[in-house]
Amino acid sequence: MRRRTTPIGWPGRDPRRYRFAVPNAVWKCKLKPVEFVIFSYLCYRPSTKTLTPDVISAGVHLTTGTVKKYLAALVAKELIGEDGTSILKCKDKNFFTLPNEVFLLRLPPSAFMVYAYLLLIEDRRTHTCHPSYNTIATATGLAKNTAMKSINTLLEVGLIAVESSSYFDKRGMKWKGNNLYTILPMRAAMDTFYQRQLHQLELDVEHRRVLRQQAEYDRRHPRAAPCATDTVQTTPDPAQPCSKLCAR
Repeated sequence: MRRRTTPIGWPGRDPRRYRFAVPNAVWKCKLKPVEFVIFSYLCYRPSTKTLTPDVISAGVHLTTGTVKKYLAALVAKELIGEDGTSILKCKDKNFFTLPNEVFLLRLPPSAFMVYAYLLLIEDRRTHTCHPSYNTIATATGLAKNTAMKSINTLLEVGLIAVESSSYFDKRGMKWKGNNLYTILPMRAAMDTFYQRQLHQLELDVEHRRVLRQQAEYDRRHPRAAPCATDTVQTTPDPAQPCSKLCAR
């Protein structure tokens, strides 16, 4: 029997080893998007001596002041302890998982929260779900327009695929149904992210090169200062109309 081998450049990996657990009960707490992102990061990195607000701010791409503010809010809600450990994670045995690489994509907090909700309700066999915008907004505490924008963000990043659906009622009339969302592999989204980063880096290098060329040209061809006699007086002299009237 021929043994199947993993292609070069695609190392075999168990997705379960590269995911972290978030307790389902977190959705009952009605967290704000920023609070949800910070709580998820604490689930990703259990509290250690090196897990300071500066480290968390670098991981979730927020300012240190914002992290300190919402860490205090999470402690006040008794979701985490003073040391940053997740109290809720110890109490709730039901959980869903998020991929570790989700923090590298720099998602807006609202898009991060919507993505987590889609992973919560997805069919584990087909990786699909079909909630309405109203359902997503209610579950995440976001406005409907914000939920729609977050879906578009996830679609642009490459984390999900969206298909429109329709159905017929008893009278035979066709109606638009909820979108069908398919959770795509994280590897594809990471490839797209790195390609965009590389393209932006090339644009930045080209921009710096043009600036250097412009500076070198200005150094070799200095522009002459404008002569004082070339300046034109834009404001009229108020004495001129008076002199004409007096002459009459």
